[in-house]
Amino acid sequence: MRIIYGINPVKEALKASPESIERVLISKERAFGTGDIIKAAQAKNIEVRRLPQKELAALAGTQKHQGVAASIIGEFRYKDIEDLISSWKIAKEPAFFLVLDSIQDPQNLGSLIRASVAAGVHGIIIPKDRACEVTPAVVKASAGASEHALIAREVNLTRAVERLKEEGVWAAAIEAGCKDDIYKTDLKRDLAIVVGSEGKGIRRLVRESCDFCVSIPMSGALNSLNAAQAGAIAIFEARRQRLYAR
Repeated sequence: MRIIYGINPVKEALKASPESIERVLISKERAFGTGDIIKAAQAKNIEVRRLPQKELAALAGTQKHQGVAASIIGEFRYKDIEDLISSWKIAKEPAFFLVLDSIQDPQNLGSLIRASVAAGVHGIIIPKDRACEVTPAVVKASAGASEHALIAREVNLTRAVERLKEEGVWAAAIEAGCKDDIYKTDLKRDLAIVVGSEGKGIRRLVRESCDFCVSIPMSGALNSLNAAQAGAIAIFEARRQRLYAR
């Protein structure tokens, strides 16, 4: 069993996979803002339990639960990379994947998942080791988008990129200092955007597996972005190009 917390994450779980919810937990001190959640849970015959604020915080492992949580049967259900490829092919549109190389910060991972779901990414690939996984904090940071995302957790990220390339997908590394400008690069093709970790960027072998590298031009006092910001810009630039392609 796992716990997710926050109003939006619980709402999205009720939409995406109500069969996996054991019960919804509401703080006794929460006087408003939970009516829709309670009604949705009751409509699906899911138990709603009122708990003291302190007990809910202990279960959630945080005070930032917004007075709402849910107990979910089983662990987060990661997909296989073949599931992601199948999802893309069923969609009958240019491939759109996000590969995250060793993201450590739950807030960054949650933000990137949220951006990916909003932009229509077919799947997200993360490493199995030395990287943040989908935790309750990530679910909260994604505002529940993780409940809709297809996420594969792969032992060998380089091999995962190569598998996408076998299907004709181009891998684009997003890194500062690359000579090619992201806004002048064709991102409408079958594409996997590769984003590196907060401190070290994309690892050498993963970088070498990419087909090309693009950077985000900047002109202000700062010359770098964090992983979530860079990834979101790249995702939505690809989305923009696809929407307005001629």
